[in-house]
Amino acid sequence: MAFERPIPSRLTLLRLRNQERLYRGIKKTVEDARNATIQRIRAIIPKLESSRKSVYDELSKVSLMLRAAISKMSIEDYGKLSEVIKPSVDVEFMDIVMEGLKFRGLEFRGVSSPNYGIFATPPELDSALYGIYSNFKVISDMMNLESLFYTLLARVREYQRMVNAIDNVLLPRIVESSKFVRLKLDEDEREEFVRRIVISRLLETLGRR
Repeated sequence: MAFERPIPSRLTLLRLRNQERLYRGIKKTVEDARNATIQRIRAIIPKLESSRKSVYDELSKVSLMLRAAISKMSIEDYGKLSEVIKPSVDVEFMDIVMEGLKFRGLEFRGVSSPNYGIFATPPELDSALYGIYSNFKVISDMMNLESLFYTLLARVREYQRMVNAIDNVLLPRIVESSKFVRLKLDEDEREEFVRRIVISRLLETLGRR
């Protein structure tokens, strides 16, 4: 779509100057919000790294126990076992507040012991499962920290898009329009000045006659 030139007038120039001040103020506000969000992300990163390391260390131990259990039971038996055992971890996705921000997160409610029924299972499987259960709160906290991290990151990107739109689209159009109006007004003033001089000289010539 072609850029429409504004109607040259003092009122238009005043309106454009007010718009420029307004958008520069909005840009400053958005930049401040973006920078504050970046600082929040930087504060979260060490917590997230620590949480990930803790989860990794604990699940590494669980993995060793699970491997020991698998070595005593075939994969087919584990497949049959998984078909009859109901989920034993109670979690729910809901709106939670963390670091002063509300977002969709994981709420850990608790666990219940699995009922193996007629299946005979090695004790290492129980140890692996309880190892997961005992760390599920830590795992859910890590997942919520990651959700918070990516929520804030998306917000920073949105702020940056707003700043880019103001910098690269709105302000250049306003500045170009203001320049056009100023040049046109200056041109009109020069024409008016020349016209007055011509009329004045013409009147002087007529007066001499």
